[in-house]
Amino acid sequence: MNDGEPAWAKQCSRVVSQRDYRMPPAWASRRAESRAQPELGHMVHACGRNRELADRIVSLLAGAREMAVLSSFLLADREIEEAILAAAKRGVRVYVLLASEARLDIEDTDGEFERAMRDQHREMLDRLGGYALFRSAPHFHAKFVLADPGKSHGAGILLTANLTREALERNEELAVVLTREEVEEAFDIARWAFWEYAEHELVDPTDRFRSVKPLGCVEHPGPLRHVLATTPESRGLRDEASRLIGAASREIFAASFGWEEDHGIVEFLCSRAREGLPVTALARIRASQMPALLALAEAGARVLGFKWLHAKALCADGGSALVMSANLQPDGLDRGFELGVPLDGDRAGEVRRRLVEWSRAARWQLLASPTLGDIRGDALVWRGNTLDEMTVEAERRVDLGSVTAESSDRLNDARRPDLPPSGERPEPAHEIVYEWSVQPPLLAARAKPVMRPPAHGNGSPAAYDPPVFDEPGGRRVVAIASAAEMEKARQVLRDTEAAAIVVQRRDG
Repeated sequence: MNDGEPAWAKQCSRVVSQRDYRMPPAWASRRAESRAQPELGHMVHACGRNRELADRIVSLLAGAREMAVLSSFLLADREIEEAILAAAKRGVRVYVLLASEARLDIEDTDGEFERAMRDQHREMLDRLGGYALFRSAPHFHAKFVLADPGKSHGAGILLTANLTREALERNEELAVVLTREEVEEAFDIARWAFWEYAEHELVDPTDRFRSVKPLGCVEHPGPLRHVLATTPESRGLRDEASRLIGAASREIFAASFGWEEDHGIVEFLCSRAREGLPVTALARIRASQMPALLALAEAGARVLGFKWLHAKALCADGGSALVMSANLQPDGLDRGFELGVPLDGDRAGEVRRRLVEWSRAARWQLLASPTLGDIRGDALVWRGNTLDEMTVEAERRVDLGSVTAESSDRLNDARRPDLPPSGERPEPAHEIVYEWSVQPPLLAARAKPVMRPPAHGNGSPAAYDPPVFDEPGGRRVVAIASAAEMEKARQVLRDTEAAAIVVQRRDG
């Protein structure tokens, strides 16, 4: 307490609730139940820091005796590159399908690939050109690795991940170990794409990619039973996605990197959510995907957000699933070159367990029309087509300073300070606690004592107890030094018709 400040100053506060303030759509942070999960399952794997899936791919290539076929939007993983080079040097024919370099630059604008990855990809082409035969096209987006297809020991893995270090170590991704029948069908469609659907070829690394024409002798495979595709002649992935969504009766999980608001599959998911079917959508948080994800959230779906999720999968009722390279948008389900595998039984159950665990670990949930009270902690608020970071507190305190009462015995009557204008946006807190103090008035400087007139005109004037003063402005006041004098001061106030009770300065 400062010298001269009375001990009986009144501390005041007012709580203003902002919980009902209507917010724009927002990603709200949520309590994540993150638990360590094994990267490898029985037939369905996930990417992770231990690189166990990457090691499986390396082992697959190391076991190839005659042929290896790979497809990836981008290839930039040193260990896989070394495995390709080693296979080629021992006489294995290696065929690689890639996206065109022009497409890499377009994709990078959406934040999927860092410049370093593109540079490493191009360095890889310089190292492996001449050892592996590369063909590319802007529509190549499938992701798989096949070893010795057509042989009894043939094996393969279909992935949602690109063959890059970041994707294999950092992202939420899925990979499915293919059955022998699936390996053969994947090879059939890959052989058609390689010779009939590619637009460029790299044989000599000094020559870079050169244009090629369709070979004209490899037919598109007939109806596929075990592996589904998106090609100019097939919409198998879209058809299976639609079938799964329509057949679901208990739940649907849908994971995708890309979402298109007006695509039929996304619209179908919204429709099922509006019917009351529990729909969970897992997505990477990107501004470009917000219209579709908001449509899902508004329809009643639970939309969970991740920093690096890149998996593409659907799972209905836990008994049927589809893992694929295709995003839920036209570039994926309607055009391009994509592969996926429909799953049931134990493999579908493995997919569901992965999606459930990711759902539990998700840090963000999209709220389509939240109030401020719905958000606690970090949030990403959708304003003007951008996601603004915000941290919402349970309480925020604002000091309004102090006001001075008219009289020390009427502190409760003091006028509250004006609250600051709220502005266009509220403070990011559920409650604002405005605080201020009410100070008793102090005796004005140069106030003159007023003496008590002598009784019956006899004797000398005496001081009042407590003393009375006339202030320079003409106001008559009773001055006290402590709250203990308040009752006596009130009596003197009435006797002298003074205007107020004030605090006498300690130096006065």
